[in-house]
Amino acid sequence: MIEWIAATLAVFYSLGSLGLALLFVGHLRIPEDRPSARVTLVLPATGPLPGLERLLDALTAQSLPAHRLIVAVESPQDPAYGRVATVAERYPQLNIELVVAGLSALRGQKCTNLLAALARLHTDDANVVLLDADIRPQPWWLAALVAPLAAGRVDVVNGYRWQVPSKLTLATGLGAAVDRAIAVLPRLRQANTIWGGSLAVTRHALDVLDLPTTIGRTLTEDLPIGDRVAETGLRLLTRRAIRAPTPLGGSFRDLWRFGRRQYQGLLIYRPGLWSYAAFVVTTDLIARLVLLSTLIVAGASGPALSALLVVAALGSIATEIRLAIGRKLGVRDGIAFRVSQHLLVWTILPVPAFHASVIWGGVVTSPVRWAHTRYVVDRRGRVTGVTRQPYSTLSL
Repeated sequence: MIEWIAATLAVFYSLGSLGLALLFVGHLRIPEDRPSARVTLVLPATGPLPGLERLLDALTAQSLPAHRLIVAVESPQDPAYGRVATVAERYPQLNIELVVAGLSALRGQKCTNLLAALARLHTDDANVVLLDADIRPQPWWLAALVAPLAAGRVDVVNGYRWQVPSKLTLATGLGAAVDRAIAVLPRLRQANTIWGGSLAVTRHALDVLDLPTTIGRTLTEDLPIGDRVAETGLRLLTRRAIRAPTPLGGSFRDLWRFGRRQYQGLLIYRPGLWSYAAFVVTTDLIARLVLLSTLIVAGASGPALSALLVVAALGSIATEIRLAIGRKLGVRDGIAFRVSQHLLVWTILPVPAFHASVIWGGVVTSPVRWAHTRYVVDRRGRVTGVTRQPYSTLSL
């Protein structure tokens, strides 16, 4: 009986993953928007920024040119300060303005940087785009973000990342497999999920969001902004084509801590969504463990082997669809990465086990380690304590 339940559950989840990938690719359209709009980019940054030139190159190649780029760092001692100051004159078309935000014990440093940058906006900055320093956006990225705003159809436009391993390891393969599956999930309006790495707002929407209040005491900016969007009734659009290629690197420990931090934030600001993710991923993992243990004990008989073969086959099909989505987004994955993604599927356990571990690792919501900073957070998600380490300790 338990074997049949496990088989049904594992196949059901695999069918669901495949169905969501098919739904995403079926509705994915690369936009050809060419709006005429004034856009100001806001980039909170910290650390050595090894890929800064690649980001700036991508921003200068946009089909919709940005009017200017405001980069906010926490202090002149931040390695990001020197990096930006050094390269700024090589990108005159971006009109780079470097802002020192200062330190705060009231909120996450990213929020402090954002607030300092937004304070430098001019009255004629009609459209504002927040971005992360690690993305490598496609040429249509900015136009796709701003076109719905310029047309007056919506007030806020959002996207997500598309992880691309900079070096193929077990850790980056697992991280990409998990995050690409998340990237194709539907963004339900009721969940109020927003990703701060590609977020466009009109100036009116920015005033309504009242970010000094909305993120004035929070650890992160995106989920609190999502709450505020829902509270105020602003019109939100999440575009499938806005999946910004994002290099993925680091050790297994670095990537595990990165994933854990994502789920710490989810549990703090979206406990219902965290519970749903924990239930689905954990029951899927348990079902697979039951099937594998049954196969080991009873041999290749009964539904266990058949279910595992179906799960692996469905997973491979879903993997191929996600690889095709990547190609449509302008990401060309190498043969080694493609093979590794299928091997992870056919080994059954690594991907759900890694995913479950970062979810349950996030059950302890305080403290939160982010780059060189350790935050103590209360149950309402308010930062109550900050400890900073030397910049040399920077990691994911």
